[in-house]
Amino acid sequence: MSTPSRATRVPKAEARERIRGAAARLLTRGSYRDLSVDAVMAEAGLARTLFYRHFDGLPAVALSLLEEFRDSMVAGGDPTQPGYLRRTLEHAVDVAHRHGPLLRAIDDAARHDAEVERAYRGYQAWFTDVIAGIYRTNIASGLVRDVPDVDAAAMALNLMNGAFLLEAFGSGEDRVTPEVAVEVLWTIWARVLGFE
Repeated sequence: MSTPSRATRVPKAEARERIRGAAARLLTRGSYRDLSVDAVMAEAGLARTLFYRHFDGLPAVALSLLEEFRDSMVAGGDPTQPGYLRRTLEHAVDVAHRHGPLLRAIDDAARHDAEVERAYRGYQAWFTDVIAGIYRTNIASGLVRDVPDVDAAAMALNLMNGAFLLEAFGSGEDRVTPEVAVEVLWTIWARVLGFE
């Protein structure tokens, strides 16, 4: 794409979304290590100088994409009910199915940038806390046996979920169908959390 002339004005919100979209497309096709501001702005069709009006750097773009995924992952409702868990797993599979290569690139970015790693770990810790809360509620109600460490068990479930989804959809070629992914995860989670 060519860079627009100086006379072309792009609204702020549109420019930000074009930058985010360009970064997402480039990350889907390549790795975070290969990403550059020049490449993002060329893909967006915008002047390089506009980048820093919207983002402090490439980590900020990756973080904005991660935040969008986080917001789309959680279902509404009571997290202690089976329907909540099922909808959350369906959302997670849907996001991974539609954006697997991009999620893999953000996972890669977390290995190469301390700021992205902190945010990524924060996201993982947040979802682990959600799972631990469900676990504790179900232990208290007698649905599930107590475990030596609820937080460790919740972390294991969360990490299993993430690794499975990256492996299933991260290459851009589905290794399983989304329906199978949901059923596999639901079977594991429902049994562990006492919903089956």
